[in-house]
Amino acid sequence: MDRYRVIEKFAKDNKWTHGLELGVWVGVTTFWLMKNTTLNMTCVDAWEVQEDNPEYDWQYNKKPVFKNGELVELQEFKHEGQAWNHSANEKRFREDAEQWGERIQILKGRSLNVLDKIPDGSMDFIFHDSDHSYPFVMNEIKAYWPKLKRGGYAIGDDHNWTPVRKSVEEVFGTDYKITGKGVWYAIKY
Repeated sequence: MDRYRVIEKFAKDNKWTHGLELGVWVGVTTFWLMKNTTLNMTCVDAWEVQEDNPEYDWQYNKKPVFKNGELVELQEFKHEGQAWNHSANEKRFREDAEQWGERIQILKGRSLNVLDKIPDGSMDFIFHDSDHSYPFVMNEIKAYWPKLKRGGYAIGDDHNWTPVRKSVEEVFGTDYKITGKGVWYAIKY
């Protein structure tokens, strides 16, 4: 099951009202949730080139190929336009978000830079899908944990990516689950 269907199921089963997505790109997950749930969403993305991120190039400009969870190759994109055009992605997201009105709140910035704009204990779930590097994922999970309500879910995908898996394991040990297509989650008790 794809990440957006997993989150949809959790949202309906748990009667969630508010979620946070870190790294929205063009809104595939956000807009699925808008159409299929009654959630209100806070959406965070920087939509910018990150020259200070040593792993930026392989995350945004090349296609990473993993085998058994290990990065084995970075393939050049074959078609013009496959590398990320941040300004076009932001424009598309904002235009598509307009129809949902107040159900979507957009915060532009890197996830760790907008942390103070999100009240502690306010989120039913947080979907981590921003920078996939280590230790960034680990630091982001730790920083956002207080933002979850009791019983809230920290969720992410791409568990098959080594930096993501390593981060999740370091934060939660074995106290997390995997479902769907590499979707990991941990519950705040």
